[in-house]
Amino acid sequence: MVFGGFFSFDPTWHLSVVPSPSPDWSGAPRFASLATRMKLLWCITISEFETSFFGFKIPNRVLTFFFSFLQVIVVSVSFLQHVYSWTKFSNIFYCRSNILPNATWAERFLAYDIVIFDYGLMRRILGTTECVANYLDGGYMRCNWCVQYSASLILLIIVLFCPQSPLWLLWPALLMQSSYVLGMGVLTMATAPKLLEALGGKVDSELGTAVSLYVAGFCLNWLFAFILWHYYWGIEKMHSSMKKGRAIQELLDACDRM
Repeated sequence: MVFGGFFSFDPTWHLSVVPSPSPDWSGAPRFASLATRMKLLWCITISEFETSFFGFKIPNRVLTFFFSFLQVIVVSVSFLQHVYSWTKFSNIFYCRSNILPNATWAERFLAYDIVIFDYGLMRRILGTTECVANYLDGGYMRCNWCVQYSASLILLIIVLFCPQSPLWLLWPALLMQSSYVLGMGVLTMATAPKLLEALGGKVDSELGTAVSLYVAGFCLNWLFAFILWHYYWGIEKMHSSMKKGRAIQELLDACDRM
């Protein structure tokens, strides 16, 4: 099935018998399964156990660890903004985006909303003087979100190194990452008219850099969400297949004893 020409799902049967080696980063199944593929444009294909970039395949477990590690850094720095803001100004998020070109490092650190990859973009297209989070509740939800999101990502990284972990330990990361990219999607759709208007005018290096960073963060996080869900579906299918295999083996053993 093809949706909008941008991505498609291609369910195909793959019957294979793989020996039972020691756990590796690929997480390859040992039983027959229905593999669901998702194609993004023409160069990326995401399946349940690996993702192909221009034909080069990388295990989803490796990609999940890579994206999780990067996001932990992004969210940790975002939380440090709250710590610094509270220590310096006794304010949960003293974000002032209308900084001067000769602003100090400290002023720049609090001028950007790092967790949504807003490095001056909203100020340029919306004319805001504070970060988006400040217009919601002053930054309290953002601070709480950073704590919960980073905790789910750290748990995800631990689970990746413990293949025998319960499947439900992946649920927090799935919930938080899905909510995160959906929120980014809502923000993008809400600001799209102003963004297109700004791009239709004079685009200087500052605006170009801000747009590039935002688009890169937006796209990479959606890619991370797709890979994470496919990885979860693959692991879920492996667990289901292994349970069925054990049940069949127990039935055969019971028949042999009769």
